[in-house]
Amino acid sequence: MKRGSANYVKQMIKVRSLHEKVANQRRDFLHKLSYHLAKDYSIIAVEDLEIRHMVKNKRLSKSISDAGWGMFRNMLSYKCERNGSILLKVDPAFTSQDCSTCGTRVKKSLSIRTHICKGCGTILDRDHNASLNILRKGMEQLDQMMAID
Repeated sequence: MKRGSANYVKQMIKVRSLHEKVANQRRDFLHKLSYHLAKDYSIIAVEDLEIRHMVKNKRLSKSISDAGWGMFRNMLSYKCERNGSILLKVDPAFTSQDCSTCGTRVKKSLSIRTHICKGCGTILDRDHNASLNILRKGMEQLDQMMAID
């Protein structure tokens, strides 16, 4: 198939159509998920990730861009505001490395998916451990906000 031929153009139209379909499915899923979260929860804590800097990492770039993290965060932000929910953006530093039980820092690469604490023996999925740390940081941030009021 030569570039510019009729068959090439037809195939390019099919590919473009498939890319558009995937983008629409992603957007639809993110709208539904952000709506559900903003409607059902009064307080939501997320990591305040610098997505622009993360996509510079060649190994992470494709998966981050494909998941639409930035789009999701924007949707969640305006839907929380519209529904009266509080969206807390917490510092992402060491959320997956600090033990959610005792606070011991356990260095690990991204390929290690299980958190095993050398301090207290806690064993959790890496993402579960990080979510507990995000929850704790979010609650601390909320306490600080309440103390100011």
